[in-house]
Amino acid sequence: MTKDEIKIKLDEWINQQRLDEYSKKTLVDYRHGVDLFIQWIKEDEFAINKDLTLDYKEYLEKEFALNSRNKYIVELNKFLKYIGYKDCTLKKFKTQRKTSIDDPIWDQEHKRMLRWAKKLDMEDMYWIMESFALAGIRVEELKFFTVERITESNFIKVFNKGKERTIILTNELRRGLIDYCKRKNITSGYVFISPVKPNQMLNNSTIWRRLKKIAKAAKINPNKIHPHAWRHLFAKKAKEIGIDLDELQDIFGHADIKTTSIYTMTSNREKKAKMEKIKYGKGQDYE
Repeated sequence: MTKDEIKIKLDEWINQQRLDEYSKKTLVDYRHGVDLFIQWIKEDEFAINKDLTLDYKEYLEKEFALNSRNKYIVELNKFLKYIGYKDCTLKKFKTQRKTSIDDPIWDQEHKRMLRWAKKLDMEDMYWIMESFALAGIRVEELKFFTVERITESNFIKVFNKGKERTIILTNELRRGLIDYCKRKNITSGYVFISPVKPNQMLNNSTIWRRLKKIAKAAKINPNKIHPHAWRHLFAKKAKEIGIDLDELQDIFGHADIKTTSIYTMTSNREKKAKMEKIKYGKGQDYE
């Protein structure tokens, strides 16, 4: 096989994924993952075999962090299966199961972020953060927040990544979003509109940059502030008030409950606070 031939196969595969309605971001990731493999191969003509892919795995181990390595392996494996080389697929690098969240966003930090969003006159970001915190949504699901949907019901049916699920709005969140739209004269379409493109919503990268800006103003470590951080905060609050793991799985739209359980992990700081409550009767003092 030549590099030109494998590139043609890659184009065919990406087009097939597009027809299967994978997101644009996923298609970009898939292409990048396979392109990395093609660029790594030195010869223009080569044979795809297990020795070749094992050598590639050694290259990934030297050059990339664990999560990136496994991501590239998953993407390459999908492509290899498509072109009929299932026997050449690779096993992912083993990961040690995490038992703690390293640096979560805390309840008080969320409140501080809200206060600073107001001070910085970024009301759209205020309600975006409240949507993360009160509905547990992913950032890409903000596109389903339209005036029509929020005024119609507390339940927004969405179809994303080939799966249907329902985003549940609390009364507090729904009232706040409706009031925000009225005050901003947003009468139809997206709730969170781009300031430069009125018919389009804020893009994810703009939201991410604005969250960092608010975090810096609020004296919060910006490195830990990203839209997904609120999913962990939401999961922990949900657990505290009695929402069980099965219900949370449903709310998050996860296919596997093991994925959901990751979001309810506590930090080492929280574990320590609980351990401090462990008391035993005192023995004789040492002298």
